[in-house]
Amino acid sequence: MSADSLPYALLMLLVELAAGSLAFVTLFDARRTVTSGYVQTAALTVAPLVLLALLAAAALHARADVDGYVLRPERLPALRWLLAASCAAAVAYALAALAGRRGLRLALGATALLLTLVTLAWLATLIGAPAWSYAGMLASMLAAAGALGGALMAMLWGHWYLTNAGLPKEPLEQMSLLLVAAVAVQLLLAAVALAAPVRVEPLTETAFGVSLAANPALWLRVTVGLLFPLVLALLAWRAAAIRGMMSATGLLYIAVGAVLAGEVLARGLLFASGAAV
Repeated sequence: MSADSLPYALLMLLVELAAGSLAFVTLFDARRTVTSGYVQTAALTVAPLVLLALLAAAALHARADVDGYVLRPERLPALRWLLAASCAAAVAYALAALAGRRGLRLALGATALLLTLVTLAWLATLIGAPAWSYAGMLASMLAAAGALGGALMAMLWGHWYLTNAGLPKEPLEQMSLLLVAAVAVQLLLAAVALAAPVRVEPLTETAFGVSLAANPALWLRVTVGLLFPLVLALLAWRAAAIRGMMSATGLLYIAVGAVLAGEVLARGLLFASGAAV
């Protein structure tokens, strides 16, 4: 990944992580299966992520390409406004969570989630021109959001069992299974992206002289970033089912790192080859 493409990759990761985290915490909060303290911690985690994404977008310069990777710079101003709105909603959500106003925090959480998803969809139009299709690029980013946010929020919820062993095991089981589903979808989408031709071949130095299939980063992406966290999430689900909450939390810690490493590799490969793996 070149120095010029790094800010765009960082922006993608931050928005995906924020959207996925909001989806998980809002869903389980609406179902009354998690505690207020957990929701407060999650909300205080998400707000800085959206703020960092806004700062990253504000620092970008409108340009037609990044080292040969085609962009749509006309989408950047609207992206900044969407991020500003998402940031305001995320901060309001955190304040409502801290105030203990459940109805308001649910409404603001849903609003922040909707805004971050719209932001994610708009970001895909800025980034996704070279990929095999816009729908494929967006689906890849949504699945990444589920994997990143799911791993982080499940790991965070695992800590609550360390202070209250009487909490029900079902939320951690369900979070782990949702993480399994998100990573499985990523595997499927990666296979499709490898089979489908890209629309615009990036003319980057990192793409010269080596095919995508021969790039070691691709196989690290598949093994470390997809297969490994898939196994970890399955093991975490099994550990939670037998109330091995400490083991499940430890497994999810590793899964967070593996998913994050995989997404960094995926974005590097995207800007080098145009394939949304």
